[in-house]
Formats: sequence, C-alpha cells, structure tokens
Amino acid sequence: MVDELRMKVATSCRILGMLGLVRESTGHVSARIPGTDEMWIRCRGGDEAGNTFTGIHNIRRTDFDGKGPGVGSEHASPSETTIHGEIYRAHPEVGSVVHAHPYYALMCGVTRLEFSPVFGAYDPSSLAMILAGIPVFPRAVTVTNKELGADMLKALGDRDVLLMQGHGITATGASVELATQMAIRFDRTAQIMWDIAISGREAPVLSDQDMARFGRRDGKPRERTGWRAQLEGGDTFAWNHYLRMLVANNIGLPDDLDAV
Repeated sequence: MVDELRMKVATSCRILGMLGLVRESTGHVSARIPGTDEMWIRCRGGDEAGNTFTGIHNIRRTDFDGKGPGVGSEHASPSETTIHGEIYRAHPEVGSVVHAHPYYALMCGVTRLEFSPVFGAYDPSSLAMILAGIPVFPRAVTVTNKELGADMLKALGDRDVLLMQGHGITATGASVELATQMAIRFDRTAQIMWDIAISGREAPVLSDQDMARFGRRDGKPRERTGWRAQLEGGDTFAWNHYLRMLVANNIGLPDDLDAV
C-alpha cells in the first residue's frame, strides 16, 4: 500500500498540471512527513512525463536538504529544494509546500500590478489574502541555497503565499490539500487582477460597508457560520472536485503500482 501522503503529493502535481500552474517538469510539491525532519517531494527522473502525469515513483523521501535514499541515479531532487526545506525548518505549522510557475502570477509580478479588494462574496478567502497584502520576493533567480532561502523566508513572513517576481509563486498550508488550494486561489486572483488591468476599465474597491462584512486585515478568513461550519472536511471540498476533474479530463489519479 502506497503511503497516503506520498499519493497526495503526486495527485497535487497532477491537479496543478491540469490547471496550467505548472508545465512540463517545472514546479514541485512536497509534504512534511510528520514526526521527522524529512519530506515527500516531487523529484525529476525515472519515467519522467512532466507534472501533469506525475507517478508515485516521482515522489521521493528526502531530508530537508533533498538528500537521502529516495534519490540517486534515477531520481534527482529539485534544484530549488531549498524552498521547501527552509520553509519547513522555519515554520513547523506548515505541512505542505507548492512551488509553481503560473502565467498570470508571472504577468502581475513583472508589471508590479497591485492586487486590489474589488470583489467580496465571489471569494472571501481571496479577499482576505488581498487585504493582508501580497508579499513579493523581488528577485527572479532560482532559490538554490540557504542565503537565498533566508531572503525568501523574510519576504514570505507569516503569510501563506509568496509572489516571486519574474519567477512564480510559493504557497504553503497545513496539508497538501490546503497548500494546493492556496496556489489555485492565488492564480485565479492574479488572473482577475490581470484581466481588469488589460480591460482598461477602473474597478472600484469595495465599500466600507462591504469591507466590514467580508474583510479581515490579518489575512485570515472570518469564522465560518451556517452549514459549512457544521460539516467536517469542508476544506477538502475543492480537493475532491479536482480529483473528479482529473478523471473527467482523462488524466486520472496516480497509479500506486508504479511506486518504488
């Protein structure tokens, strides 16, 4: 039986590939292995077919520096393993890290487009993210060493997502499901901001009345009320949707028969 956490990392890679947040073999997902200083991380090599078709064998067990028996002659840890390892070292509350290269985040970053609170009930969680401010790592380099990792951590601060200017994004969460959804939500928000900008129209920010209803300046969503607050597993609703989408798009879930 394949480790459930390992399967989720592979599945996240497929979801992000399906949605276009990662292309070919660029970008990677990881998950902290509870009670250890190790992680499952998307490596390159083996029967490599890109993120959209990530296999279980692509997800290898390594330490936070990308070393260990999980990598060797057939699989190599990402050159930017530092992104994952340094976040886990600095933030024990983080259970998963997504590094992706979504197009709209790239365009917003290189044009230094401001993320403005122009919508509310459409996506209150994204509004909270905007109100807290989108942190930016101002360098377009790959984060391949601890010095750059320290600069990245300083830019990230206590937020869940980091826009890496001229590069991509890094999203975090307590679980693979939440980190994946954070990356998707940020990409969708970036697309909205970009489409508004190129429309040439000015979108007014929310009124004070609506801001008071939906907004929180600390970047955290308001306490849930109603039916959603009464259900356990509400945070996996979107994840379950994307699992079905993998099947509907004939991509499918990772096959645990290819695990090594």
